[in-house]
Order: sequence, then structure tokens, then C-alpha cells
Amino acid sequence: MISSAAEVVRILRHSDGYVSGETIAAELGVSRAAVWKHIKSLRDTGFDICAFTNRGYRLLSVPDIPSSEVLSSILNTTVFGRSVEYYPVIASTNERAMELGRLGAASGTVVTADRQTAGKARNGGVWPSPSGKNLYLSILVRPEVELSRAEEVALAGLRALGSAAGNLFPLLAFEQRNSGLFCNNRKVGGVLCEVQGEIGRIHHLVVGVGLNVSHHGHGDGTESLYSLSGKLLPRAELIASVLEAFEWIYNEWRSE
Repeated sequence: MISSAAEVVRILRHSDGYVSGETIAAELGVSRAAVWKHIKSLRDTGFDICAFTNRGYRLLSVPDIPSSEVLSSILNTTVFGRSVEYYPVIASTNERAMELGRLGAASGTVVTADRQTAGKARNGGVWPSPSGKNLYLSILVRPEVELSRAEEVALAGLRALGSAAGNLFPLLAFEQRNSGLFCNNRKVGGVLCEVQGEIGRIHHLVVGVGLNVSHHGHGDGTESLYSLSGKLLPRAELIASVLEAFEWIYNEWRSE
């Protein structure tokens, strides 16, 4: 469920000028005092919102964090990302998403973070997860298919990552192989799929997506989108593009 604070961001983001507290309150079905509390909370997390007497509120800038409030204001999906958990710091978004799956969270639930302390890579490796540098995203799905088809979902996630990167960085040539996204033979991102189920049925599955936005390794075969293109995009915009592509590809796969 999208929070009221996220709805405030959406309203302000889709306005060309000031929006009165009365207008926001009426649209959300809350009091003007509640609107002010949401504005204050958003400011505390980095949103630059100005207030002008008799005119209302205006959104000046959005923080570069993949929070629920930021994502919900730009996402064009039906299911994926309708519920978002964001953490400034977490051990692993995949671990949290798997836990949410066991607790009964809905398909399409998303976990994001600014930093991971134990980011997962394939074969038990560690995905470097510094603050403010990369994209850390885990998507919970419940495909209701046999366990043997889990790899198909992982491939769908990788296709979505490649599609999103290709659309946003059209001058770069991306290649998808070995659950990773490569450019100029340098790894820029990857997908790690974890699943809980039995032979006859998947209970839930988590597709973890990592993307090097501005951080790149030194001598480890990785690279960042920024160093390759000179273009730095907000992480929320990248995540929204991945989620939109993944929802379309995933739904197409399920209808086959």
C-alpha cells in the first residue's frame, strides 16, 4: 500500500506550481494538519519543499534515495513496487525480501536500500554495497510454477535489467550473460535469484538486482554506468525503469 507521504510527493511532483494544503488534504481525505506532518517528515528525509502563505507547497528537489516516497511518485506499474520497504542500511535486501515472503507479503513487494553490509553475489560471493553509489533492489514474486522453472524468472529479471539500462543509456552496448549485465566486457550489474519451495511448486521467489551506478571496482572486472557514459541518473529513476520492464516481461512470461 502506498503511504500518504508518498501520495503527497506524487501530488506535488505532478504539479507545475504551488498546491494548497487544502487541495492536498481533500485529495487524500486527511486533515490539513496531517498534510503538514507529512511535509515535515518528507523534509526531514531530504525533500526540498517550500511553503508560501496563501499559495501552498511546491516541490523543489527530491533526494537521491530509492525510498517508497520517491519511487511511488514516479512508478508506472500495476503490482511491482506498490509496496516498498526502504532501508538506509541493511545487511541484505534479498534476505529481507525472503523473510517478507515467508511472512506472506504480496507478490511485487520490493525491498531497496542505500547501503548493504552483506550484499549477496552468486556462489556465496559478496556484492560491494557502498552508500549512495549503487542500486540494491529485491523483488518478491509468487509465480505459482514448478521449482524447476525458477531460473526462467531469474532470466526475466536479467532481461529487465538489460532493457532498463539500454533505454536509459542508449549509446552503450550491453550484453547479458551468466546472470550478469556487461558493457565493454566489464560487469556493471547482476541478478541473484533465491527461492523457497518444493519440487512441485515455488512458494515464493526473490529476484535480487544489483547495478553499479557510480561505484566501480579496481582490477576486479567491474565498471560503473557513470564511468562508462559520463551520465549520472538518480537511483530511483533506474529502479523505476527496472521494475516497469520486469513487470511487463514477467507478465508476458506468465501468460505463455
